[in-house]
Amino acid sequence: MKAALLKSYGDVDQFEIGEIQTPKPGPGEVLIKIEASAVNPFDLILRQGFMAQYIPLPLPAVLGGDAAGIIAAVGEGVTEVAIGDRVVADFAANGKGAHAEFGVVPATSVAKLPAALSFEEGAVLVKAGLTGRQTVDALGVKAGDRVLVSGALGSVGRAAIQYLQQIGAKPVAGVRPERLSEARALAGEAVDITTSPGNPGFDYAISAAAPVAENLIAHVRDRGQVASIVPVPEGAKTDNRVTIHELYHRTDAATLDAVLDAAVRGLLVIPISQTFALEEIGAAQNAVAAGAQGKVVLKHRTENRP
Repeated sequence: MKAALLKSYGDVDQFEIGEIQTPKPGPGEVLIKIEASAVNPFDLILRQGFMAQYIPLPLPAVLGGDAAGIIAAVGEGVTEVAIGDRVVADFAANGKGAHAEFGVVPATSVAKLPAALSFEEGAVLVKAGLTGRQTVDALGVKAGDRVLVSGALGSVGRAAIQYLQQIGAKPVAGVRPERLSEARALAGEAVDITTSPGNPGFDYAISAAAPVAENLIAHVRDRGQVASIVPVPEGAKTDNRVTIHELYHRTDAATLDAVLDAAVRGLLVIPISQTFALEEIGAAQNAVAAGAQGKVVLKHRTENRP
Protein backbone atom coordinates (compact mmCIF):
# COMPACT_ATOMS: atom_id res chain seq x y z
CA MET A 1 0.00 0.00 0.00
CA LYS A 2 1.02 3.62 -0.46
CA ALA A 3 2.04 5.57 2.66
CA ALA A 4 3.63 8.88 3.61
CA LEU A 5 6.83 7.70 5.29
CA LEU A 6 8.94 9.73 7.69
CA LYS A 7 12.47 8.47 6.98
CA SER A 8 14.18 10.34 9.81
CA TYR A 9 13.40 13.03 12.36
CA GLY A 10 13.73 16.49 10.88
CA ASP A 11 12.07 18.83 8.40
CA VAL A 12 9.35 17.97 5.87
CA ASP A 13 12.03 16.87 3.39
CA GLN A 14 12.26 13.68 5.46
CA PHE A 15 8.90 12.54 4.06
CA GLU A 16 8.68 10.25 1.06
CA ILE A 17 5.75 8.46 -0.53
CA GLY A 18 6.56 4.77 -0.56
CA GLU A 19 5.08 1.29 -0.71
CA ILE A 20 4.81 -0.80 2.46
CA GLN A 21 2.96 -3.98 3.29
CA THR A 22 -0.74 -3.62 3.95
CA PRO A 23 -1.37 -4.51 7.60
CA LYS A 24 -3.79 -7.23 8.70
CA PRO A 25 -6.18 -6.86 11.63
CA GLY A 26 -5.64 -9.11 14.62
CA PRO A 27 -8.22 -10.14 17.19
CA GLY A 28 -10.32 -7.15 18.21
CA GLU A 29 -8.90 -4.98 15.42
CA VAL A 30 -10.18 -3.56 12.13
CA LEU A 31 -8.53 -2.65 8.83
CA ILE A 32 -9.65 0.69 7.41
CA LYS A 33 -9.31 1.88 3.82
CA ILE A 34 -8.50 5.48 4.69
CA GLU A 35 -10.15 8.20 2.64
CA ALA A 36 -9.08 11.26 4.63
CA SER A 37 -6.81 12.07 7.55
CA ALA A 38 -6.17 15.24 9.53
CA VAL A 39 -2.78 16.85 10.16
CA ASN A 40 -2.41 18.00 13.77
CA PRO A 41 0.22 20.20 15.46
CA PHE A 42 1.31 17.14 17.45
CA ASP A 43 2.35 15.48 14.16
CA LEU A 44 4.89 18.26 13.66
CA ILE A 45 6.30 17.69 17.13
CA LEU A 46 6.66 13.98 16.41
CA ARG A 47 8.28 14.64 13.02
CA GLN A 48 10.93 16.90 14.51
CA GLY A 49 11.84 14.34 17.16
CA PHE A 50 10.89 16.49 20.14
CA MET A 51 8.99 13.56 21.67
CA ALA A 52 11.46 10.86 20.66
CA GLN A 53 12.59 10.30 24.25
CA TYR A 54 9.03 9.51 25.30
CA ILE A 55 7.48 8.24 22.04
CA PRO A 56 10.26 6.64 20.00
CA LEU A 57 9.00 5.95 16.49
CA PRO A 58 10.09 2.96 14.40
CA LEU A 59 11.58 4.69 11.35
CA PRO A 60 10.43 4.93 8.66
CA ALA A 61 7.23 5.87 10.44
CA VAL A 62 3.70 6.70 9.35
CA LEU A 63 2.23 9.68 11.22
CA GLY A 64 -1.38 10.77 11.55
CA GLY A 65 -3.81 10.39 14.44
CA ASP A 66 -7.23 11.15 12.91
CA ALA A 67 -8.79 9.27 10.01
CA ALA A 68 -12.03 8.53 8.22
CA GLY A 69 -12.64 5.71 5.79
CA ILE A 70 -14.31 2.38 5.15
CA ILE A 71 -13.92 -0.89 7.04
CA ALA A 72 -12.02 -3.27 4.72
CA ALA A 73 -11.57 -6.24 7.08
CA VAL A 74 -12.29 -7.15 10.68
CA GLY A 75 -10.36 -9.31 13.11
CA GLU A 76 -11.65 -12.13 15.25
CA GLY A 77 -14.27 -11.11 17.79
CA VAL A 78 -15.18 -7.77 16.22
CA THR A 79 -18.93 -7.19 16.22
CA GLU A 80 -19.21 -3.40 16.59
CA VAL A 81 -18.61 -2.71 12.89
CA ALA A 82 -18.70 -4.66 9.63
CA ILE A 83 -16.95 -4.59 6.26
CA GLY A 84 -18.23 -1.64 4.25
CA ASP A 85 -19.11 0.58 7.23
CA ARG A 86 -18.06 4.22 7.02
CA VAL A 87 -16.09 5.08 10.17
CA VAL A 88 -13.78 7.53 11.86
CA ALA A 89 -10.77 6.26 13.77
CA ASP A 90 -8.44 7.43 16.52
CA PHE A 91 -4.89 6.25 15.76
CA ALA A 92 -2.19 5.95 18.40
CA ALA A 93 1.17 7.75 18.04
CA ASN A 94 3.13 4.56 17.34
CA GLY A 95 4.50 5.08 13.83
CA LYS A 96 1.62 3.13 12.27
CA GLY A 97 -0.62 6.09 11.73
CA ALA A 98 -3.33 7.34 9.43
CA HIS A 99 -1.31 8.89 6.58
CA ALA A 100 -1.52 5.76 4.46
CA GLU A 101 -3.96 3.96 2.19
CA PHE A 102 -4.87 1.48 4.93
CA GLY A 103 -4.52 1.36 8.70
CA VAL A 104 -5.27 -1.01 11.57
CA VAL A 105 -6.72 0.11 14.91
CA PRO A 106 -8.60 -1.56 17.77
CA ALA A 107 -12.32 -1.75 17.11
CA THR A 108 -12.77 0.25 20.32
CA SER A 109 -11.05 3.20 18.60
CA VAL A 110 -13.61 3.61 15.81
CA ALA A 111 -17.10 5.03 15.52
CA LYS A 112 -19.54 4.86 12.64
CA LEU A 113 -19.49 7.96 10.46
CA PRO A 114 -23.01 9.29 9.82
CA ALA A 115 -24.02 9.62 6.17
CA ALA A 116 -24.55 13.36 6.64
CA LEU A 117 -20.81 13.89 7.19
CA SER A 118 -18.10 13.60 4.54
CA PHE A 119 -14.87 11.71 5.15
CA GLU A 120 -13.04 15.03 5.40
CA GLU A 121 -15.51 16.39 7.94
CA GLY A 122 -15.29 13.21 9.97
CA ALA A 123 -11.49 13.13 10.03
CA VAL A 124 -11.18 16.55 11.67
CA LEU A 125 -13.56 15.71 14.51
CA VAL A 126 -11.69 12.85 16.16
CA LYS A 127 -9.00 14.13 18.53
CA ALA A 128 -10.32 17.70 18.63
CA GLY A 129 -13.82 16.53 19.49
CA LEU A 130 -12.68 14.00 22.07
CA THR A 131 -10.22 16.34 23.76
CA GLY A 132 -12.61 19.28 23.84
CA ARG A 133 -15.24 17.22 25.64
CA GLN A 134 -12.76 15.59 27.99
CA THR A 135 -11.51 18.96 29.24
CA VAL A 136 -15.05 20.09 30.01
CA ASP A 137 -15.93 16.81 31.72
CA ALA A 138 -12.78 17.00 33.86
CA LEU A 139 -14.01 20.26 35.37
CA GLY A 140 -17.47 18.95 36.20
CA VAL A 141 -19.12 22.15 34.97
CA LYS A 142 -22.90 22.41 34.79
CA ALA A 143 -25.48 24.61 33.12
CA GLY A 144 -24.95 28.27 33.95
CA ASP A 145 -21.24 28.02 34.86
CA ARG A 146 -18.88 30.50 33.16
CA VAL A 147 -15.76 28.85 31.74
CA LEU A 148 -12.77 30.68 30.27
CA VAL A 149 -11.22 28.88 27.27
CA SER A 150 -7.82 29.86 25.89
CA GLY A 151 -6.89 28.76 22.38
CA ALA A 152 -10.59 29.26 21.76
CA LEU A 153 -10.32 29.51 17.97
CA GLY A 154 -8.19 26.38 17.65
CA SER A 155 -9.83 23.03 17.03
CA VAL A 156 -9.82 21.80 20.65
CA GLY A 157 -10.91 25.20 21.94
CA ARG A 158 -13.78 25.34 19.46
CA ALA A 159 -14.88 21.84 20.42
CA ALA A 160 -14.81 22.75 24.12
CA ILE A 161 -16.74 25.99 23.58
CA GLN A 162 -19.44 24.32 21.49
CA TYR A 163 -19.80 21.49 24.02
CA LEU A 164 -20.13 24.04 26.84
CA GLN A 165 -22.89 25.73 24.85
CA GLN A 166 -24.55 22.38 24.26
CA ILE A 167 -24.78 21.63 28.00
CA GLY A 168 -25.97 25.13 28.87
CA ALA A 169 -22.74 26.49 30.34
CA LYS A 170 -21.38 29.94 29.41
CA PRO A 171 -18.04 29.85 27.56
CA VAL A 172 -15.79 32.88 27.41
CA ALA A 173 -13.18 32.84 24.67
CA GLY A 174 -9.68 33.90 25.67
CA VAL A 175 -7.87 35.14 22.55
CA ARG A 176 -5.39 37.70 21.27
CA PRO A 177 -6.88 41.22 20.99
CA GLU A 178 -6.98 41.16 17.18
CA ARG A 179 -9.28 38.10 17.27
CA LEU A 180 -11.78 39.31 19.86
CA SER A 181 -14.53 39.97 17.31
CA GLU A 182 -14.20 36.52 15.75
CA ALA A 183 -14.15 34.92 19.20
CA ARG A 184 -17.30 36.75 20.29
CA ALA A 185 -19.10 35.45 17.22
CA LEU A 186 -18.23 31.91 18.33
CA ALA A 187 -18.60 32.04 22.10
CA GLY A 188 -20.76 35.10 22.73
CA GLU A 189 -18.19 36.60 25.11
CA ALA A 190 -14.44 37.06 24.77
CA VAL A 191 -11.50 38.54 26.69
CA ASP A 192 -7.94 39.51 25.84
CA ILE A 193 -5.97 36.52 27.16
CA THR A 194 -2.59 38.17 26.61
CA THR A 195 -3.01 40.26 29.76
CA SER A 196 -3.32 39.28 33.43
CA PRO A 197 -6.41 40.65 35.19
CA GLY A 198 -6.35 42.62 38.40
CA ASN A 199 -9.14 40.50 39.88
CA PRO A 200 -9.58 36.88 38.82
CA GLY A 201 -13.16 36.29 37.69
CA PHE A 202 -13.52 32.62 36.81
CA ASP A 203 -14.07 29.45 38.79
CA TYR A 204 -13.29 27.27 35.75
CA ALA A 205 -10.90 27.52 32.82
CA ILE A 206 -9.59 25.38 29.97
CA SER A 207 -6.00 25.90 28.87
CA ALA A 208 -5.45 25.00 25.22
CA ALA A 209 -2.75 27.52 24.24
CA ALA A 210 0.71 27.11 25.76
CA PRO A 211 2.03 30.69 25.34
CA VAL A 212 -0.73 32.16 27.53
CA ALA A 213 -1.13 29.34 30.08
CA GLU A 214 0.13 31.45 32.97
CA ASN A 215 -2.12 34.37 32.03
CA LEU A 216 -5.12 32.06 31.87
CA ILE A 217 -4.45 30.71 35.37
CA ALA A 218 -4.26 34.30 36.63
CA HIS A 219 -7.89 34.73 35.54
CA VAL A 220 -9.02 31.92 37.88
CA ARG A 221 -10.18 32.61 41.43
CA ASP A 222 -8.65 30.92 44.48
CA ARG A 223 -9.77 27.30 44.74
CA GLY A 224 -10.87 27.37 41.11
CA GLN A 225 -10.11 24.64 38.58
CA VAL A 226 -8.14 24.54 35.32
CA ALA A 227 -8.16 21.70 32.79
CA SER A 228 -4.99 21.96 30.72
CA ILE A 229 -3.91 20.09 27.60
CA VAL A 230 -0.71 22.15 27.28
CA PRO A 231 2.35 22.32 29.56
CA VAL A 232 1.67 24.39 32.66
CA PRO A 233 4.50 26.77 33.66
CA GLU A 234 6.15 25.61 36.88
CA GLY A 235 5.79 29.06 38.37
CA ALA A 236 2.02 28.85 37.98
CA LYS A 237 1.84 25.69 40.10
CA THR A 238 3.86 26.69 43.15
CA ASP A 239 1.22 28.24 45.39
CA ASN A 240 -1.48 25.61 44.71
CA ARG A 241 -3.95 28.46 44.54
CA VAL A 242 -6.02 26.62 41.94
CA THR A 243 -6.48 22.95 41.09
CA ILE A 244 -4.88 22.08 37.77
CA HIS A 245 -5.98 18.96 35.88
CA GLU A 246 -3.28 18.15 33.31
CA LEU A 247 -5.01 16.05 30.67
CA TYR A 248 -3.97 13.82 27.82
CA HIS A 249 -6.38 12.84 25.09
CA ARG A 250 -7.80 9.35 25.48
CA THR A 251 -9.68 7.14 23.06
CA ASP A 252 -13.34 6.68 23.91
CA ALA A 253 -15.75 5.29 21.31
CA ALA A 254 -18.87 6.36 23.23
CA THR A 255 -17.66 9.96 23.45
CA LEU A 256 -16.71 9.85 19.78
CA ASP A 257 -20.27 8.77 18.94
CA ALA A 258 -21.53 11.81 20.88
CA VAL A 259 -19.09 14.09 19.02
CA LEU A 260 -20.34 12.84 15.64
CA ASP A 261 -23.95 13.22 16.72
CA ALA A 262 -23.31 16.81 17.75
CA ALA A 263 -21.71 17.50 14.36
CA VAL A 264 -24.69 16.06 12.49
CA ARG A 265 -27.04 18.23 14.56
CA GLY A 266 -24.98 21.35 13.79
CA LEU A 267 -23.89 21.74 17.42
CA LEU A 268 -20.21 21.14 16.61
CA VAL A 269 -18.40 22.67 13.65
CA ILE A 270 -14.64 22.37 13.16
CA PRO A 271 -13.70 24.39 10.06
CA ILE A 272 -11.41 22.93 7.40
CA SER A 273 -8.98 25.53 6.08
CA GLN A 274 -6.98 23.59 3.50
CA THR A 275 -7.08 20.18 1.81
CA PHE A 276 -4.09 18.43 0.24
CA ALA A 277 -3.44 15.12 -1.48
CA LEU A 278 -1.66 12.46 0.57
CA GLU A 279 1.41 13.02 -1.58
CA GLU A 280 1.49 16.65 -0.43
CA ILE A 281 2.04 15.84 3.24
CA GLY A 282 5.05 18.18 3.47
CA ALA A 283 3.00 21.13 2.23
CA ALA A 284 0.18 20.16 4.59
CA GLN A 285 2.49 20.15 7.61
CA ASN A 286 3.95 23.48 6.53
CA ALA A 287 0.41 24.90 6.40
CA VAL A 288 -0.17 23.80 10.00
CA ALA A 289 3.18 25.28 11.04
CA ALA A 290 2.22 28.59 9.39
CA GLY A 291 -0.87 28.81 11.60
CA ALA A 292 -3.66 27.67 9.29
CA GLN A 293 -6.99 29.08 10.51
CA GLY A 294 -8.76 25.73 10.65
CA LYS A 295 -7.93 22.07 10.20
CA VAL A 296 -5.64 20.80 7.46
CA VAL A 297 -6.79 17.58 5.77
CA LEU A 298 -5.18 15.00 3.51
CA LYS A 299 -7.38 13.30 0.92
CA HIS A 300 -6.17 9.80 0.11
CA ARG A 301 -7.95 9.08 -3.13
CA THR A 302 -5.64 8.09 -5.97
CA GLU A 303 -6.17 7.31 -9.66
CA ASN A 304 -5.93 3.55 -9.23
CA ARG A 305 -8.61 3.46 -6.54
CA PRO A 306 -12.39 3.65 -6.94
